[in-house]
Amino acid sequence: MRQIIVKGMLALMAGIAVAGAAHGQEGPASFPVQLVDGDKKTDAEWTLLKKEEVTKPWNICVLFPHLKDSYWVAANYGIADEIHRTGTAMTLYEAGGYTNLSTQLSQMDNCIAQKFDGIILGAISADGVGPLVKKATDAGIPVIDFVNGVNEPSVSGHALVSFYDLAYETGKYVVEQSKGERTVVGFFPGPQGAGWSDDAVRGFNDAIAGSKVEIAVMRRGDTSLNIQLDMINNALQTYDDLNWLVGVDIAGQAAAVAVRNANLGGQVNVAAFDIIPPVYDDIAAGAAKASPTDFTVLQGRLAVDMVLRLLEGQKLAAKRAGPKPQMVTAETIKSFSMTDMFAPAGYKVEFSIEATKK
Repeated sequence: MRQIIVKGMLALMAGIAVAGAAHGQEGPASFPVQLVDGDKKTDAEWTLLKKEEVTKPWNICVLFPHLKDSYWVAANYGIADEIHRTGTAMTLYEAGGYTNLSTQLSQMDNCIAQKFDGIILGAISADGVGPLVKKATDAGIPVIDFVNGVNEPSVSGHALVSFYDLAYETGKYVVEQSKGERTVVGFFPGPQGAGWSDDAVRGFNDAIAGSKVEIAVMRRGDTSLNIQLDMINNALQTYDDLNWLVGVDIAGQAAAVAVRNANLGGQVNVAAFDIIPPVYDDIAAGAAKASPTDFTVLQGRLAVDMVLRLLEGQKLAAKRAGPKPQMVTAETIKSFSMTDMFAPAGYKVEFSIEATKK
């Protein structure tokens, strides 16, 4: 077990290095999104504010569940680069993991007390943050739900891609690959109670309903690499008929490590329902089959644009929007812009940015 974990940690560090350059990369002026209104989804082009359209040095509080993997490093890059581009200010707080809801609530309460102009919230719990979201919006502080999902109706906007949709696309892909044959899956969707993870469970189950794809084992847990590796190795030892390992990005990374170390390549396939650099590299190398991309960096740019538009007194094109997800496979992998998904090489996480706009 120790050998597997060490290899996995090295892979994670490599992923963060790939995801991890100074700000100022030339980002897109606009990008394709889906505007969501209930069950209705409309394809559109989201155009970011020009720097001269931002009239004040707005100060934004950013709250992340953690910064333990390259997904949230990419999220930091997307937000920070857009903050730099618009001349505004930012302070980032991370809670240390999905078990630390009380830490995030304390951090958010401090942001409200310090009277930040706006909040971008990567929520640990879709329901648990609700009272503080309402406290912030009641105080006139717009709150943008970022990536993970918030259920409080007073939230000002949602900049995210539905994990239901992402996991549904992955489930549909596994069904297609099964070609009507019985297919047995080990499923690792992340922590119980996290809104995005619960959405992913529903999406994957709905996609495989009525097919011969079945989930033999589902394990829920924090998105640290060691925890995911432990759960996946246990599943491989307990269930000898697994054909696929499917899960959240870190689980996809861990699954490729576990399959390689157990010499199960060609017998057990790997897929994720969102992408990070190690999963991208595994797809390119043939160690994983596929993952949809939710364009994490673009989601960060969108969240900043949403909060700034609200602070400037503008109305959002839609309360909920996100980049349109696309499936990354060996056949499609070269068609994607890396810096729409991941932070550029050499990037170091930014926790505090001072405004340059006067």
